[in-house]
Amino acid sequence: MQATGSDVAAAGTGHDGSRFSASWLTLPLAVYGAVFAVLVVVSWQVITRTTATASGVPPVSFRGEWFWDGWIRYDAGWYSIIADQGYSYTPGQQSPVAFFPGYPLLVRELSGIFDNTQLAGIALTVLCGAAALVAFHVWCRDRLDPPAAATALLCLALYPYAYYLYGVMYGDALFLLCALLAFLAFDRDHLLLAGLAGAAATATRLVGVAVVVGLVVGVLERREVVTWGPDRRPRLHLGRLHRRDGWVLLSVSGLAAWSLYLWARFGDPLLFSTVQESWGQQSGPKTWLKRDFFATLYHRPGEFYSQGLAIQALFGLAVLATIPAVVRRFGGRYGAYVGVLVLVPAVGSQDFQGLGRYLLGAFPAFAVAGALLAERPAVRRWVLPLSALVLVIFAGLFANGRYLS
Repeated sequence: MQATGSDVAAAGTGHDGSRFSASWLTLPLAVYGAVFAVLVVVSWQVITRTTATASGVPPVSFRGEWFWDGWIRYDAGWYSIIADQGYSYTPGQQSPVAFFPGYPLLVRELSGIFDNTQLAGIALTVLCGAAALVAFHVWCRDRLDPPAAATALLCLALYPYAYYLYGVMYGDALFLLCALLAFLAFDRDHLLLAGLAGAAATATRLVGVAVVVGLVVGVLERREVVTWGPDRRPRLHLGRLHRRDGWVLLSVSGLAAWSLYLWARFGDPLLFSTVQESWGQQSGPKTWLKRDFFATLYHRPGEFYSQGLAIQALFGLAVLATIPAVVRRFGGRYGAYVGVLVLVPAVGSQDFQGLGRYLLGAFPAFAVAGALLAERPAVRRWVLPLSALVLVIFAGLFANGRYLS
C-alpha cells in the first residue's frame, strides 16, 4: 500500500479508518517499558560487576552515577559541557562546537528541574524515545495493517543500536521524534507544524537535511509539479504550488540558525564540520573512498572495533536496499528522506563509525522490514529474538565503555 498526498490527511484516523484510540498508545509504551527495564538492569549489572574501559569524553562524574553511569559514555561528556558551560572552540583541538545545539539546550532546561545535568539528559532521552515509538506506531498504523504495524514497531524497538533510545545521553531519540512529527504533520496537511518540527530536527543533527529534502519532495509529489510527457521528458508545473507550501522550508531554519551563530561568534558558519578534522575526519577522496575503513578491515580483521565498523556498513547497505520498497509503499518523499539520511553520514565518515545509530532515523525502512516480516512468520520468529539478544549485548558493551557506534 502506498500512502501519498492527501490520503492520510485526516488526523486521528488509521489504516482501517477507525478513530484514534488509547490502544495505539498502549502497545508502543508497553514495548518501550519492557525493553527499557531490561536494558537498565543489564547496564546496572555491567557497571557494578565490571570495570568500565571508558567513560564520557571528557570524563563525567555526577550524582546517581552508581546506577545510571552506563548511559553516560563518550559524547555524553560533550553534551554535559554544552549544557553546563555553553559552546567554545579551540583551534586544532576537539571542541563542543562539533555538536548541534538542539539536544544539549533542552538538557540545560531540564537540568533546572533535576538539579543534575546527566540525569536530565537521561530523562530527556527516555521521554523522546518513548514518544518516538508512539509516533512511529501511529505513522505505521496510517499505512499498514495492525500486525505489520506491530512488527515494524518491534523492528525499531529491538534494533541492535536502539539502546540510544532508552536513556543514553545522546540526541538520537530527539532527532527521531522530530523527524516523525514533521512527516506526521505533513501527511495531515499541517505544513507549518511540519516545518517547525523539521527545524527542530535540523537543529539537532546534520542529517536533519534529510527531513528538509523529504518535505520538499513531498510538496512536489502532492502538487504533481513534475510530470512526464509522451516524449518521456519531465514537465514542470510550478503554478500548481500553493503559497502555504513554503512553510516546509522552515525546516532548514534550525541548521541556518546554528550556522549563523557559529559565524557570528567564531567566524566560520561550517565550524561544526571544520572541527571534525580534530577527530580525524577529513573531507576529500580519502574519506569518500573509505580508505581508512578498508585499511582497518585488512590490517585488523579480528578486532572488535573492525567488526563493529563492518556491521554498521552492512546495516547501511541494508537500509539503502529498502529504498525502492519504501518508495512503492509510502511515496517518493520517504525514499528521498531515507537516501539522504544514509548518504550524509556514510559519505562524510572515514570508516562508517556512528552509522549504526544514525540509521535509527530511517523509520520508513523499519516499516518495510516490519511489513515483510509480518508476511513471513517463520522468519519473524527468529529475526526479532536475535535482534533483541544483540541489542542486550550491545547495551551491556556500551555500558562497559566499548565504542560501538
